[in-house]
Amino acid sequence: MGKYQKNIEAARRITVMQYLETYHPGELVRKTDREYCTRTHDSLIITPANGFFHWFSRNVGGNNAIDYLTKVEGMDFVSAVRLLNEMAPVTVSFQPAKAAPVKPHEPRPFTLPTPDRNAEAVAAYLMHRGISPKVLRYCVGSGILYQTTRGSYRNCVFVGKDEHGVARCAFQRGCQGTFRGDVSGSQKQYGFLISAEDPECDTVEIYEAPIDAMSGATIRQYKHDRPWRSVHYLALGGLNHQPINYFLEHHPGIKTVVLCFDSDDPGKAFAKTIVKKLTERGYTVRDMPPVSGKDYNEYLVFVRRLITMDR
Repeated sequence: MGKYQKNIEAARRITVMQYLETYHPGELVRKTDREYCTRTHDSLIITPANGFFHWFSRNVGGNNAIDYLTKVEGMDFVSAVRLLNEMAPVTVSFQPAKAAPVKPHEPRPFTLPTPDRNAEAVAAYLMHRGISPKVLRYCVGSGILYQTTRGSYRNCVFVGKDEHGVARCAFQRGCQGTFRGDVSGSQKQYGFLISAEDPECDTVEIYEAPIDAMSGATIRQYKHDRPWRSVHYLALGGLNHQPINYFLEHHPGIKTVVLCFDSDDPGKAFAKTIVKKLTERGYTVRDMPPVSGKDYNEYLVFVRRLITMDR
């Protein structure tokens, strides 16, 4: 059996649940005791007991992560196999299970994807989603956003750094299709941070996704009520409390925390939990979900439409 065929077989062994729990834990929503759906597609039903999923609104399904990536996220077959092999490479063996004890999987060390020479596709994609050129230039210039290529696909890479400016985590978002995922080896306590211009700033706005954080910064720029970098913008890469704790630990001057999570049930539940925890720790906490739309990027699109109408 050729090396690539072994990679395919290894990728086929990864279930939809394993893929989602690794890359998109916030997507999983328990529907019944035996079934899950996803936040993005409530008609996509996953049955962990047998590994099957079925997307009823599209009448497609499958029984492994390759099927999910190609049929739901629109990824090509080769890219799906490569992604799954990076996630959890599995050695294919034709020996009986008893003769081939499974070795515990050791996470790969974190390495940033190779950057492209330019970020033209990323710039076009994010500006299409309403992000202002000023916010975009700042993120690219700060090294927290760049472009990478996998096969024929261009991806945004959003980088999370530690207090010394060393990259420790990265989130990827496809410029085409619906691909999203963490870079292998990412340490989830490091979020995507657009720092305030003033190091002594006492306010942080917290978002679920990097694009939402960039959207919040763009909205402030359009409002002209104060400089857009007058606050910190932190994206968690999902509903994850670890980056919040890490950020607050390394920014002791923070007094006000503004929660800008998605306006859906998981986002509201998570916000309620964070409000309670941070209030008990003495922070002033404001829960500010988007006024319009599911998330702050949808709200940004709404704001831009109003600005255009006014003009």
